[in-house]
Amino acid sequence: MMNQLLSSVSKANIKNPENVTLTLQGTTIHSMKELREHFNRDEILATFTDDHLLLWLQQHYYETEAEQLCMIGSGDNNCFRKICRVFGVNHMDYISLSEEEKKQQKQKEETVKKVISDTKADENLLKELALIATDQEELAHLIDADEPKIYLCNESFSIPISKPGIEYIGIGDVSIENPFTPEQYRKAGITMTNISLPVTENPETADAARVAAAANGYDSFHESHSALATLFHNRLKTYRIYEHYHLSFDSSVMGTFFDSRSECTAAKKAALEKAYNEARRYISPGDSKCIAKAATEHYSKQIHDVFTPEVLEKLQNLCEIRKKTSLFQKLQEKIKQSKKALSSLFEAELHENADFYAMYQFDYFMDQVEMEEHDNRISDGGLLRALEALAGGSIQYTITDIHSAISEMEDDINDHANTFFNTAQSEYQYYCQEIEELIQEIGNDFSKRKEDESVSGYLQRLCREAIR
Repeated sequence: MMNQLLSSVSKANIKNPENVTLTLQGTTIHSMKELREHFNRDEILATFTDDHLLLWLQQHYYETEAEQLCMIGSGDNNCFRKICRVFGVNHMDYISLSEEEKKQQKQKEETVKKVISDTKADENLLKELALIATDQEELAHLIDADEPKIYLCNESFSIPISKPGIEYIGIGDVSIENPFTPEQYRKAGITMTNISLPVTENPETADAARVAAAANGYDSFHESHSALATLFHNRLKTYRIYEHYHLSFDSSVMGTFFDSRSECTAAKKAALEKAYNEARRYISPGDSKCIAKAATEHYSKQIHDVFTPEVLEKLQNLCEIRKKTSLFQKLQEKIKQSKKALSSLFEAELHENADFYAMYQFDYFMDQVEMEEHDNRISDGGLLRALEALAGGSIQYTITDIHSAISEMEDDINDHANTFFNTAQSEYQYYCQEIEELIQEIGNDFSKRKEDESVSGYLQRLCREAIR
């Protein structure tokens, strides 16, 4: 999975495949330890900007660091701070502060020190001074820097619930403006520690909390559905497909000398056409390589793996007891037709949005590949050698670089595949919603009568065991 997620820094996409040498402070870097020992702001930023640092990480198989570095934009105001976090170094050790900044830093340190003393908090918190906010402006800088842990000191702060993945830790008397409940923050992916929060939800901000929770991936299905429907909902979940496509081509054309320009052009065209035609197959409905087929197989298998014959038998028995046989028949048909239905949905996506999924024109890639002329009639061996060369020499042609065009072609098809697999995941979820709603109808009146409790519990236990 890591290799799939790292497709943007895959070796197949490196336009210069030669080994990259990283030099910091005049020292050639061979390991992460040496990189940290010779870490300095100017050289690190320079190697980051020209992708030298990224290529070095990838070629030395520091995959985690390479992935994190890819997420940082060179125009980000907090670029260096985020780079420091990737390599586990303190950015404050590598920046120069003005006299005014040093004064402000000292005042902040004194403020925090006093709060720690008054509240008898842990004195080691002073070591985290760079992560402590004493006002809203400092908090904004820390949030913009994507710090995963932020300390709030003795003030009133506004916390954005739409920004997940942060733990806020209070030092002293901290209050939150327009606060949400701990549960609302948790669903939104935010952790609040040592901070007083309301127990009851505010109706006026409840919608904002639900939107933030959904954006964070919180699944609220169980809050509005029966335990039986939730059981199947959880089992029907599956991961989104991540696939990176590499295109095959004849790389030997790079080392071949051709006796005419037309022969060289024909070889270039043949090499590019092989990759281009392969790429188009991925987005051609009905083709054996089509990404719609891969999505159909993945998602329909998930449905049939959940609804095994044993599980369907239990559901059928329940429906017969509750006189809901018609619901079971609808459910059974939905499951039976899932592969065909999903295939139709996925292929429709490629058909209906053909203009979007169309690749760059083939001529575009042809224009990217240049040819070089070699005049073998020219000689430096004196008059006699020159005459011999003119008599027996010739002009030959070579292809200078085909890898860059193939790499761009791969980027094109992978951009389309990424969009398609996002859509396929959504289509699958919509399809499953119909299945889940049928199960909800089957089990929505469980426990309304006491005798139903044993039936409900028994069925859920059997289904849970069968699906496991």
